[in-house]
Amino acid sequence: MEEINVSIVIPTWNRANLVNALLKSLYADRKNYKYGKTEVLIIDNSEGDEKASIVGSCKKYDAQYIESVESVRKKRNRGIDMAQYAYILFIDSDVTVEPGLIGRHAEVYMEQADNPKLGGAFGLTEFVGEKSFWWKVLELTSFVDSFGFAKKYPYVSWTIGNNVSFKKDVLLEIGKFEENLPFKLGGDDLDMTYRVTKAGYLIKTVPEAVTYHSRDTWNNWKAVDDRSKRWGSMEYYILKRHPELMHRRLPMTGDVAAFMLLVFGAASLLQGSFVPMAFWGIWCCILYVMAFGHYVRGHGRVNLVYWTIAMFLQGKYRFHRLRMSLKERDLSLAFKGQYFGIFHIRSDFRESAEKAWMYSGSMLLLIVLILGYKIFV
Repeated sequence: MEEINVSIVIPTWNRANLVNALLKSLYADRKNYKYGKTEVLIIDNSEGDEKASIVGSCKKYDAQYIESVESVRKKRNRGIDMAQYAYILFIDSDVTVEPGLIGRHAEVYMEQADNPKLGGAFGLTEFVGEKSFWWKVLELTSFVDSFGFAKKYPYVSWTIGNNVSFKKDVLLEIGKFEENLPFKLGGDDLDMTYRVTKAGYLIKTVPEAVTYHSRDTWNNWKAVDDRSKRWGSMEYYILKRHPELMHRRLPMTGDVAAFMLLVFGAASLLQGSFVPMAFWGIWCCILYVMAFGHYVRGHGRVNLVYWTIAMFLQGKYRFHRLRMSLKERDLSLAFKGQYFGIFHIRSDFRESAEKAWMYSGSMLLLIVLILGYKIFV
């Protein structure tokens, strides 16, 4: 049996306690790994006490400490370049690993040893720790969906940068991580892993390979807001880099509400009356209730406050994509979305049909109310 030797690449910065916990969990897993050799590369740009603590953890748990620049993309690429083994496993510094994780990744490659198109394996990430207010909001958004793809799909077209492994020669073939993206964080993992798929390789999911992700790095407004800004802005660049992923779709609810605001606002100005604006407000309330009811029917009962803030965050994500489009003087993506696999196509068709029903239904109710107002007032 051919050995599956694995290099584990971990980019980090100022997370000494989290890195120590991760290395401790990896050390135990590496001792029990039976399919070959392993190494751990900590790629870090911390300073002072944080750096000293991380260096100490590396010595304690048999990891190689490598100084690097600030960019997480350059850290991952440096890890690829310095890795001595044929398989590279990327792990984020704010997780711990379940025993057997490295072996689960290796078994995917062993089971498909005769498949030259297998390029990578993607595991499952479970979140642990306190469920703060903001986490309860995040659970109602799509921001954390990709962490659980391994439970839903046998293969994926793209992945996050955690708990994912690739053959090193595949990474070198597709050009590693893109370092010259406009934001320091976000989008590079999606772009790189999709390029693996685009080159004709498969990424197999392995839900038995589990990392436990701390909620601490998500449990505040700034962390949530930063992600919506980065990811929304980066979606513009991802779609420009991969135009085959684009598709036309119905306007988002916020887009429709903004258009209706312009229409009813103009009517208010022309009539010198606030009545049209009052009807716009009524229509917004109707659409809000219909959208909430639709969500509850599909997902079960949820807290209305959490759901409202979650929808605001989703809207802000799209706002930042539109803002980036305007900054680049390019509206070609105004009413286009992205596909990353057959499961996205199916869900988008379903969402578009449901959205069309909500728009038409709310408009019909509004027309009835306006006619009633004209008749009885």
